[in-house]
Amino acid sequence: MADHFFLGWLMCSFALCDLNLARAALNVQILAPGFVNTPMPSTITLCGPAFATGVDYLNRIYAPDMNVTLAYVYDSNFGNCASFTDETVNMVSRWLYEKRDPKSLTVIITPSCAMDPIVMMQVATQWNILLITSTQSDLMMRNKVLAPTWITTNVYPAQHYGTAMLSLMQTHKWTSIFVAEEDGPLAFYNSVGSIVKRDLQANNIQHVYFKYKAGDSALDFGQFLREFHRKSRVMIFLGPAESLRILLIQAHSRDMANHEFVYIAFTPFPYKRYGTFTWNKGDDDDSIVRQAYRSVLLFMAIDLSQDTSANLTSMTAVWTALYRSDPFYRNQDMQDDPPVPFLAGTQAALEMLAQVLNETLTTDPTFDLQNGAALAQQFWNRTFDTTTGRVSLDQYGDRFPITSLSSFDGSKLEVLARSNFRTGSFQWEYLRNISWYGGSQLPLNEPYCGYDGHSWRCLAVKSGRDTLEIALIVVASTLGLGLAPLLYIYCTRYISFTRISN
Repeated sequence: MADHFFLGWLMCSFALCDLNLARAALNVQILAPGFVNTPMPSTITLCGPAFATGVDYLNRIYAPDMNVTLAYVYDSNFGNCASFTDETVNMVSRWLYEKRDPKSLTVIITPSCAMDPIVMMQVATQWNILLITSTQSDLMMRNKVLAPTWITTNVYPAQHYGTAMLSLMQTHKWTSIFVAEEDGPLAFYNSVGSIVKRDLQANNIQHVYFKYKAGDSALDFGQFLREFHRKSRVMIFLGPAESLRILLIQAHSRDMANHEFVYIAFTPFPYKRYGTFTWNKGDDDDSIVRQAYRSVLLFMAIDLSQDTSANLTSMTAVWTALYRSDPFYRNQDMQDDPPVPFLAGTQAALEMLAQVLNETLTTDPTFDLQNGAALAQQFWNRTFDTTTGRVSLDQYGDRFPITSLSSFDGSKLEVLARSNFRTGSFQWEYLRNISWYGGSQLPLNEPYCGYDGHSWRCLAVKSGRDTLEIALIVVASTLGLGLAPLLYIYCTRYISFTRISN
């Protein structure tokens, strides 16, 4: 009898018979601090539907082993992201002190404001809590002394804008470049511009940086088009679609929208706020713009169409239904398009978290989940398959972006190249051959005869031609002068001989 009891106890100790000894459910508290008042794509309101679908997914797939709850932290009294940033530490710290369950695992997942990822990093580091940002990243996250708990599902190529342009310049042998940035309400262009400028300066690339003000009055690009003509033939244009259209019309009138010129336009992703990059507007300028678009390359910072594993059509329909039904998201009239890449990044963050937790507890039940730094390391150098696509993180927990470069095929922009990180650094992978005004190469940044046609190359050729012409004249003159006496003597003797013969 005792032997049977001991055997039964031993079996139960290995969780083979007593269900009460099975792994206890893990309670996970998702803390989502964010901004709510401005219709920025990175607010918790516009990203909110993905929090809802993500938490619901986790509780369906991982029940009963995991129970996930969500808490938003915000203050509607703040009118802009900067003021919210100043209060972030107080709000998040107060929640952690007053509402955090010490028996549960707390994770901060936030789309963040454009200005506060470093602030969130500091809070997460102090509390040793895993931090996942879904729309923001920073070079600081590569310093694992200062940012040991921070990873990101942000698909913006924030740290690669400059590298992407430098790679393009190297491929096409451009030695100088002209940058035009629109100073307006779209913060994306300022973010890109500052990084591109930093990397151009760091690599001693000759460049001109021109900033113009977006206002109510009609844009006049005459001044910087003249400057552009004097300094380069390749322009990075950091402005929305309508501003590019105006630029191309004015460039065309100056004969600056032809095979010699390249205009590299930027857009974050297909989003109404940035306009539609097309020639077809339905006005009298369409034919001009269509011709000028042959000189355009479009850099798309986030091109999820390149990830064939993404299930975004059905998910976008679900997120749209949530916008319409819940006033918290402040988008019931659908005035703002769903920021699909940010929603996808938020959904992916939640699914990746659940995958890591499930794997870690299965392989190492003694793992200390409260150690945010150790938990963050479980995400490094990994690729995750999620409902919203494949997410690859590097050795710092930073996401590899999905970026594309498109060129005009005569009717529309088609993807020419996409980002590739197989070597660990940004490279362009060309998907088709370049077609540029009937040629197979992009033009050089400087024409053969220089920006004003007075390059030493052409002057040398012209000088050589002039020298040759002068030499021929001199030789001809010399021969003429030398032959004249001989001709005179010959003619005199011939006349004399004729007279004697007669």
